[in-house]
Amino acid sequence: MMTGTKLTVAMSESDRTLRLLNGVKPLTGFELDVQQESIEEIFVKQISQASYDVSELSLASYLIAKGGGDTRLTAIPAFLSRSFRHNAIYVRSDSPYTHPSELKGKRFGFPEFQMTAAVWVRGMFRHEWGIANGEMEWFTFRPERVPVDIPATLTEGDIFEALAEGKVDAIMTARRPPAKLFPASGEGGVLRRLFPDVWNVEREYYGRTGIFPIMHLVSLKAETVEQFPELPKQLYELMREIKDEGIAGLLETIRNATSNPFVWESAEQSAKLMNGDMWPYGVSANWAQIETFITYLQEDGLLDRSFTPKPQEVFHSSVQNT
Repeated sequence: MMTGTKLTVAMSESDRTLRLLNGVKPLTGFELDVQQESIEEIFVKQISQASYDVSELSLASYLIAKGGGDTRLTAIPAFLSRSFRHNAIYVRSDSPYTHPSELKGKRFGFPEFQMTAAVWVRGMFRHEWGIANGEMEWFTFRPERVPVDIPATLTEGDIFEALAEGKVDAIMTARRPPAKLFPASGEGGVLRRLFPDVWNVEREYYGRTGIFPIMHLVSLKAETVEQFPELPKQLYELMREIKDEGIAGLLETIRNATSNPFVWESAEQSAKLMNGDMWPYGVSANWAQIETFITYLQEDGLLDRSFTPKPQEVFHSSVQNT
């Protein structure tokens, strides 16, 4: 039977978290009270109420809260979600558009304006595709989790149906559209991805910029860390170990850890493209892109331009040298 100080923990399940959540890789000295909630619920509760001792959290929401003077949370540079977002931009299949530069002046939908993926995409609109925020008409489909002033119209209804019905011209969504609109093959449905050759577009973007966009980090309640100052570094080291083991599992050919028959080809391609480190943790390997993301937040008006945080203001002091 596990004994130790109980910590409330809320994270999505992945090969980067599962062995922590199910106790296979214990956090020595602590007992985990794992909360079973959707990632959206976790974010809202943590950013509004600091509900968990440890939780996955949106990079954007965390930085926006920090910029507003919120000191209830700290973080470690374990990035539980990263994703290229070119593949998350959708249009109707009968749309003439095949590149973001063709969307100037069009109606574009996000689930939420401040969500990390949306900040990355608007940054790419400006810096990659030459379209300023004011040259688009923005729509959102759920309330903002942190109160912010945004240049978007909050719209009732489902984001996928809004696109299918022509109420918006394009959308970005982290969630895959439902199968009735977008089949498993990605072809032949009511909706399609904007980029025809999106996977190579994303590889080119990474090769040129070195950015594999961070979406989520691991937050810790500051009062818990005050009580257990060794916790951030201890948790970081354990989560880095779990992540590395997960990647090794992807490459192990005696069994397939997923239901993807071509997972080994994909994993080897990723390792080659990313010089062997396909999912980097730590401050040093990631701070440059976090600075880019901070600039995007400031350009969006979501972070005061006078507040340009340093690593020590974002991550706990014990993990600065990671």
